[in-house]
Amino acid sequence: MAGLIRGELKLTIDILLGVLLGEMIIRFRLADNLLKHILPFLVKHNIPKVTGLAIGASLGSSRTGAAIISSAFANHELSEREAVWSVLMLPFPAYLRRWPSTMIMCVSMAGLAGGIFGLSLLLRSALRFALALSLLKRKHLAGNSLTISGSPKALQPHSLKRIIKTLPVAWGCFAVTYSLVPFLNAYFQARFTGAILPLAGWGVAAASLGHISSALALAGGALAGGELNMSQAVFALILGSGLGTATRILRKDAGYYFGLFPPKTAQKLLCLNFFTIMPIIIINLLFSGLALSF
Repeated sequence: MAGLIRGELKLTIDILLGVLLGEMIIRFRLADNLLKHILPFLVKHNIPKVTGLAIGASLGSSRTGAAIISSAFANHELSEREAVWSVLMLPFPAYLRRWPSTMIMCVSMAGLAGGIFGLSLLLRSALRFALALSLLKRKHLAGNSLTISGSPKALQPHSLKRIIKTLPVAWGCFAVTYSLVPFLNAYFQARFTGAILPLAGWGVAAASLGHISSALALAGGALAGGELNMSQAVFALILGSGLGTATRILRKDAGYYFGLFPPKTAQKLLCLNFFTIMPIIIINLLFSGLALSF
């Protein structure tokens, strides 16, 4: 219960600060000032300027970028479709910033197998970014962008009303996922076993559902002890990471989406987040699985 309360409190603070930051940026036209030097590039490539600002902010935190998109959407500067695809672009800049340290950890703990796994994580995120960008540009080019100009305005009451409406939904969603995710992890660990991998490989895959460092440590130990070869270690790491993706989306993103966006939009974000990343994970898994047959 204490963990749930701490999580709910952190979620509430993140949402309130994010909405406040996003509103200030949108209402005081900070995007125009911050992006004036790269605005021609954004226009040339049919990217909404608010999306460009959110991508830059996501180098620090994808949630900050999502808050900017949320405020732009609430103020009718982005259509729903633009907002959804913009948000789905944001994890890549955030991951790009921390990827070097992740890659170092992968290589140091699991050698070449860890390095291949680290590269696959970067490629997975980059491909989803490219997919979301292509769909965003296509819609933006068709003329569905909404832009409002005007003088700076103070934070308006409708922003507070939006927070009051969305916060209870976010709390409920977080509570459900907080309770559900441990059962999903246990189900995956019990269900996905078999003859594809040795027992050590399934141990690596199961550990990936918890934390990547644990899986890498097990993979490194299994490689050193001869329990796994490199192909098996890579497959196990990718398999475990893929199985854990659904639970990570629920655990990390669901509450925040429902706290920032209307329920209908949050549902679209959650579904598209899952259905755009899972095909990439499956293709990644198939290619790594081919190596097991050689």
